[in-house]
Amino acid sequence: MKRAVVIGLGSPILTDDSVGLCVARAFYEAGHALKADADVKELHAGGLGLVEAMDGYDCAIVVDAMKTGARPGEIRVLREAEFGACVNSGSAHDMNLAGALKTGRMLGLSLPASIRLFGIEAFDAETFGETLTPDVAAAVPIAVRMILKELSAYRIRKS
Repeated sequence: MKRAVVIGLGSPILTDDSVGLCVARAFYEAGHALKADADVKELHAGGLGLVEAMDGYDCAIVVDAMKTGARPGEIRVLREAEFGACVNSGSAHDMNLAGALKTGRMLGLSLPASIRLFGIEAFDAETFGETLTPDVAAAVPIAVRMILKELSAYRIRKS
């Protein structure tokens, strides 16, 4: 098994939908990937492609925009048992994350023992644009710090 992977999901041309990509980039560009011994990936769709991107890792952190009616920029961390509540995690044309993980395991993929979904509440994930709205942009460095803390806690639990 490899180390950890941080996966940013979203569309780079739909305003706040790109927040997962922005967090993954910020994590990587700050040098945290090297410090945390983690790979960083950017994906534009969830479902089976997302599960395939996790294959062979011990720990996976997925970052994506979500719309739940919460305050824009609010960050919610979900554990795998809570993924059934996710509508699609990346694409309305694909299966949800819980279904994709179940399918991946049935296919014999080596999926992480620890998977966390960092959902960041979007204000506008439908308008074409390449800039996050202010509250969502402010959540990016907070999410990066939370991911570092989660990876550190995972290493302690694993030891």
